[in-house]
Amino acid sequence: MITRRYLATRTGYAVLTSAIALVINFLLPRLVPGNPVYTILLTKYHYLPPNQIKLLESEFGLQNPNLWYQFQRYIIELFHGNLGISYYYFPATVSHVIATHLPWTLFLLGTATAISSIIGVIIGKYIGWHSGTKKETAISALFMGLTSIPFFWIAVIFQLVFALYITHILPIAGAYSVTLVPSWNLTFILSVLRHSILPIFTLVLVSFPGFSLTMRNTMVNQNKEDYLTLAKAKGIPERLIVKKYAARNAVLPVATHIVLAFGYV
Repeated sequence: MITRRYLATRTGYAVLTSAIALVINFLLPRLVPGNPVYTILLTKYHYLPPNQIKLLESEFGLQNPNLWYQFQRYIIELFHGNLGISYYYFPATVSHVIATHLPWTLFLLGTATAISSIIGVIIGKYIGWHSGTKKETAISALFMGLTSIPFFWIAVIFQLVFALYITHILPIAGAYSVTLVPSWNLTFILSVLRHSILPIFTLVLVSFPGFSLTMRNTMVNQNKEDYLTLAKAKGIPERLIVKKYAARNAVLPVATHIVLAFGYV
């Protein structure tokens, strides 16, 4: 039963975690050597006009060298929903950068997570039911190896293989062809799908083994239950036992894993 004390404790932890995250997010850019204003002006204009320096320092909240003043402004602007101007994508605002990238991130990661969970449950059900066999041992060892490989390293390898050195069938970057204007027509949709093949395939390749191993472990535990022994003794076909009895119960812990994965997106 959830009590007031429990709610107060969890709320306190959440507030403390958020406060620590805000402080770290504020301090990290300021620990990096250099000044973002000088970097922007030298990169774009190759000189440092004093009026531009003061204007940008004011925009970034750096006109006062006092860190406590900067932190106060940082918190006030944050709670007003003003995330400021992006250092990297100057002069775009941070809100605009997030709004631009978020739909593509949700599309790629959401699609990859959905595909990974489906493939993982299907394969995990099979190898879990046949645990102890040579085939299952080999597949489980392969999946453990795949889960430990960084996805960004796999992505670079696939770019080199499928887009540069060996074949040129897939694009190496971008969300759609630069010659197209975003719209809901077949040409644009096909271009988006073609550009998403490599990143989605990469994410699926390193994600589905985790779902498979979770499903495999729960299937192994289910296989030891008495109700399955009774079902086998009754002569129920193995296919029905796996599908209607073992898999249905084994998928419950995997469902938690899937929900957490979508939360991670």
